[in-house]
Amino acid sequence: MRYDGQGRAGAAIVDFPRPQRGGTSQHLLVTLLGEFWRSTDLWLPTRAIVRLAGDVGLSRSAVTTALSRLAARGVLENDGGGRASRYRFTAEARARLVIGARQVGQFGDPGIPWDRFWTAVAFSVPESEREIREAFRARLKWLGFAPVYGALWFSPRDRMDQVREVAQGYGVEDYMAFRVEDGGFEGRRPAIVDTAEPPRRYAEFADANEAALERMRAGAVGPAEGFRLRIEVLDEWRAFPWDDPGMPYELLPDDWPLLRARESFVAIFEATAPLVERHVRTVLGESAPEALAGVVVPAML
Repeated sequence: MRYDGQGRAGAAIVDFPRPQRGGTSQHLLVTLLGEFWRSTDLWLPTRAIVRLAGDVGLSRSAVTTALSRLAARGVLENDGGGRASRYRFTAEARARLVIGARQVGQFGDPGIPWDRFWTAVAFSVPESEREIREAFRARLKWLGFAPVYGALWFSPRDRMDQVREVAQGYGVEDYMAFRVEDGGFEGRRPAIVDTAEPPRRYAEFADANEAALERMRAGAVGPAEGFRLRIEVLDEWRAFPWDDPGMPYELLPDDWPLLRARESFVAIFEATAPLVERHVRTVLGESAPEALAGVVVPAML
């Protein structure tokens, strides 16, 4: 998707890369930088980014290409050139990352109560503004909405404030958002998840993490490996909300595999926090000591 970086209201639009099968350099780089650099407006030298990205398997050429494309998307801004080049998240991207981190952290959390209300959104964006329409749909999807009938989308969570903000940001005026009590439907409730066939990806995710968890419990994982593990696991976890609106567990079968996947994710996320902190500070201390003040590594979701 390509557009001029602004919605119809003239507000700057950040076009974050979406997850794709097999992963992408841009998505992985946003995960990496967002994990320790989203809370600062300091610049991070490209040489430091290249070193850290190399620890998760990205080549120098892949990193420099991804950085350039993320800047074109409004996710990053750059300063300088050559060996002096440096990057940071744009103000709009930082704001989105804070919201996104909270949403990713809450995804699949059984401790979040359901108020037994749905949020519904109906909207119309003309064909002549297809790119705005697709961007608006993508944001709704990320917020946990799924289409039920054409342009009528539902989420099982209270998303009224977020819908208002997104609509204003994209200049979408022809829309209606409202909340509906779960027992207030005539006919069936919104079918936004196929509960008859649980997604295999959650069981596969948990299974794939078992060996790493065992090694971590045995103290056999060092800072560099812990950094790689956390970034790779987080990058995969970040993709799940794009395809899953986050149904309350009350509406899901008892054996729904998301809970086990979340337990696996939380265990790795929290256990790797000190390893990530140590590795990032070591790398920056060697390659860009002036950037150490901007490092913030979340220890818990």
